[in-house]
Amino acid sequence: MKITLTNIVNGSPVVTELVAGQARNSTGDPVGPNDLRMQLAPGVAIREYVGADRVQGEHVRCDSGSVSFGVTRTFATPEAALAYISGAFLSEDSAGALKFDDQTVFANAAVTQRTAAHVGCTVAVNYSITG
Repeated sequence: MKITLTNIVNGSPVVTELVAGQARNSTGDPVGPNDLRMQLAPGVAIREYVGADRVQGEHVRCDSGSVSFGVTRTFATPEAALAYISGAFLSEDSAGALKFDDQTVFANAAVTQRTAAHVGCTVAVNYSITG
């Protein structure tokens, strides 16, 4: 699965690829998404009318949710992995439309947490995104 975050900058879309789809590491294992979790809260308000025998739901159109996942990136050298952490990792967009392949998950998403762990030639990145 390919996961992207698309932000509009000066009228042009800028796509940040968080997970590259069918990418594999040197041993052939998929590099992400790992431990993908979604939590969705439909925008439903509970109405309790006086004398009613039960509550009534009313959709108020304020759906929200969160997505968290990890991705492992393997580089040719430890220096290249460190260069990724100090460069591309820090400059990734933190807001935009979150998509799984071509399906929009959140039209307005925000990266609320992004962590990286470096070991040798590998960088493990975890994302928490709210929308």
